[in-house]
Amino acid sequence: MREIVLVHPVEGIYSRVFKPFIPLSLLSVSSVVVQKGYQVRIIDTRQNPAWRSELAQAVAQNPICVGITTMTGSQLLTAMEASQIVRDSAEQVPIVWGGPHPSLFPEPTMESPLVDIVVIGEGELTFLELVQKLESADSLQGVKGIWYKEGGTVHRNPFRPFVELDSLPDLPYQLVDIEKHLHRYFSEERVIEIETSRGCPYSCKFCYNKLFSHSTFRAQSPEKVVSNLKKLNREYGISCFLVIDDAFFTNLNRSRRIMELIEKEDMSIKMGFQGVRINNIAKMSDDDLDLVYRCGARLFQFGVESGSPRILDLIDKRITVDEVLEQNQRLTKYPDLSLLFNFMCGFPTETKEEVFETAQLAWNLLKDNHNALISPFHHYKHYPGTGLYELAKTDNYRTPSGLREWADFDWTEPIMSKKPKPLLAILKKVETVSIFADKKMEAQSDFRLLHILAKLYRPVARFRLKNNFYAFMPEQWLMKGLNWLQKTRM
Repeated sequence: MREIVLVHPVEGIYSRVFKPFIPLSLLSVSSVVVQKGYQVRIIDTRQNPAWRSELAQAVAQNPICVGITTMTGSQLLTAMEASQIVRDSAEQVPIVWGGPHPSLFPEPTMESPLVDIVVIGEGELTFLELVQKLESADSLQGVKGIWYKEGGTVHRNPFRPFVELDSLPDLPYQLVDIEKHLHRYFSEERVIEIETSRGCPYSCKFCYNKLFSHSTFRAQSPEKVVSNLKKLNREYGISCFLVIDDAFFTNLNRSRRIMELIEKEDMSIKMGFQGVRINNIAKMSDDDLDLVYRCGARLFQFGVESGSPRILDLIDKRITVDEVLEQNQRLTKYPDLSLLFNFMCGFPTETKEEVFETAQLAWNLLKDNHNALISPFHHYKHYPGTGLYELAKTDNYRTPSGLREWADFDWTEPIMSKKPKPLLAILKKVETVSIFADKKMEAQSDFRLLHILAKLYRPVARFRLKNNFYAFMPEQWLMKGLNWLQKTRM
């Protein structure tokens, strides 16, 4: 049987500083086609220096198609390179792109001669039907959830409704070397990502989720979640899990039931939760939080974004600075529960003083809770269709055009911003300080040299963050080094 080839691109600096997370998107899209008997080869460019030759050899065997998942940003560079290898090796092999970027921007993606088909939104059922049509050389006219080219014309098929998550097969972990994807996170050494729900019911005006998930929240049943945890623990000896859901605690009855089942099964596991909202934790009783902690919670990752009340209102975050401070202090009673607070800067109309308000909130969180961590101050990006987009266009932002410009649309740079240079300089300095002001690199990264550099620089970074003192910063070579790592690809 002809195989299906799936490619995971390099993720910029993340692929240099961190071991690659397991390619959940490719495993998810593989689950249904594997269940139907198709052979799938996953080529992970993040961990295989010889991926180019492997891809060329795989394409020479005339696979049904080559599928490539990609986010907006530097992943596009590897996605385009992989597509070019396919074109050069076997022009007749269809190139299918999926993931957040093609889903959000199907039209400019389809303008590229390197893309034949785009899968929009969730790919499991769409990809199965697409593969069946491609294998039998049937028309793609009725396949919901795709755009495709035929005779020089782009055809736009209707959107496919969201899938019922419990109906999907278990992930085919046998397609990857799972040991190569177990990595350090929240100070644990063998952590793997899992997904238990999709989407978020909130509508933060900077976020692409409303476009991608239509502000819906859909979840696996508690029984399905715990069954998956038990399988990974039994078959692979994994006991540490990072839940990558956008909003795990949206349904508190569901999350409570999951914890009750974990406790009933007497599972000795640890968990981190990537998508946690301050207001959802505020709604939880002390008994609920105690239960979550007893069941292994060791990391909550919060989206705070800003310490400026005006900016929080502007982006419709629906939280307050006081709530953030209160919950941070409330959670100090759990001795080894890490709290990672995500921040951003460079919002439309944001002033230097408001950036400093965010820095002060970050410092207060670190001061009040020795288990608190802060994210790098990521740069705001203006996705078309989001609530802030029109305002951003009037505030010195220009939308990229073409895949190559979108590839520069990355978190490490204020790309496409024409804001005043003094403000941009402050954003870069605050970002540098925020990276090294706490112990997150030791807790998350497998890059030992970075541990040493971060530890040496931390006292300086904390002084600058505490006092909002960013004059004369020769240490910015650290950021230049990180940017060099990002641009040095496999």
